Amino acid sequence: MTRYGLVIDQERCIGCQACAVTCKQENNVGLGQFWNRVLTEGGDHLDTPEGGYPEHGQDGTLSMNYQPTACQHCENAPCVKVCPVNATYTREDGIVEIDYDKCIGCRYCMAACPYNARVFNWDEPEHVPKEGTGDVEPRPQGVVEKCTFCSHRVEEGLDPACVVNCPSDARIFGDLEDPNSTVSKYIKKYDTHRLLEDRETDPGTYYIKGEMSPGRPQISDKMESELSPAEREEAGLRPTPHVPESAAGGDD
Repeated sequence: MTRYGLVIDQERCIGCQACAVTCKQENNVGLGQFWNRVLTEGGDHLDTPEGGYPEHGQDGTLSMNYQPTACQHCENAPCVKVCPVNATYTREDGIVEIDYDKCIGCRYCMAACPYNARVFNWDEPEHVPKEGTGDVEPRPQGVVEKCTFCSHRVEEGLDPACVVNCPSDARIFGDLEDPNSTVSKYIKKYDTHRLLEDRETDPGTYYIKGEMSPGRPQISDKMESELSPAEREEAGLRPTPHVPESAAGGDD
């Protein structure tokens, strides 16, 4: 059985916010709302480091990293458990979705989510341009919404928009249940962690930190599993694509 998941290489993430912007455009997210966020690990504000500037040679302690976050698509999702009308549910492929026709706006799911991944439409959403963007219908006032792993794209055999448009190839999407998928190989090879693992939510998003991976080659906007043999050959992919064979690098 398929369970889709995401690997984010924090060593490759440059904090450019491209994932957040392309998510808004692709999913017709209203002004003031974000499904995808990039937080700063450093100072108290966005893009501010912690530590001090060097005063005597190389004694500076400045440090800053980025923490991308969105819905973690948990297997043991607390938001699914607390929804009184079953508007939030888990698909057979592991993607956690919301039936907006069922949502009554109680926001129990927002209170239950430990990742602060959901937003609520208090007012009628505003869009620029007014007719909206992307291929997803806008959500009405009074409902909760969140990242869907761009399920409309996944159903067409395409990677989520944030994965395709990451300029540093820091995002890799695929089937966690397939041992030959790149996400599975990266999870096995690199030191990965998941957010708030002590909550036992079993998130579908893994983070690489400490050693940089080859990332996702931008050979196509399709998922790796959807590439035809001809496309794989044209891209120069071997039977186990873009997985490092040695410490010197991968086979991209």
